[in-house]
Amino acid sequence: MKIKTETILTVSKYLALLGGVGCSILWGSQLLTLIASFINLEWAKLTYQVDLNLFRIREQSIGFFVCGMILTIAVSVLKALFWYKVFTLLSELKLKAPFSMEVEIKLERMAYIMLCVWIVSSIFWKTYTFYLMQATGIQLPIRNTDDEYLFMAGIIYIISQVFKRGIEIQEENQLTV
Repeated sequence: MKIKTETILTVSKYLALLGGVGCSILWGSQLLTLIASFINLEWAKLTYQVDLNLFRIREQSIGFFVCGMILTIAVSVLKALFWYKVFTLLSELKLKAPFSMEVEIKLERMAYIMLCVWIVSSIFWKTYTFYLMQATGIQLPIRNTDDEYLFMAGIIYIISQVFKRGIEIQEENQLTV
């Protein structure tokens, strides 16, 4: 059973690393698209996973275009940071004593990162699209898939609290022995 658990954690660690690299490539390409849009607009429209709706905005307002790109990049950066935190957590996790303050702190930070992803991708984006519509008349498609980040943040936070309780029980057991 121990070998199976270690194998699953090792595979999960490398999947988290892959997720972090993928998100890093995504935010890097989005940043490149933003920079390239000021140098060669036609080339920028052909970059990796470009949102062509944002280029419609650029024709009317460069400020709204830059703001939309910054929000998009911020979400990707936060996702990459989250996957990096998952990778470091799985790299440093000790199966002999999994309930430690370091693990609990990392889990809490991961929950806060997911909460930040939800805030940027949901609240800030909806506010941005509202003001964009008011100022330019351009209506972007509404993304309704942002609430899963809030759900994930809640679950990770609950798990961190379970770890905190596990640490308390572990310390009580050490004191009674």
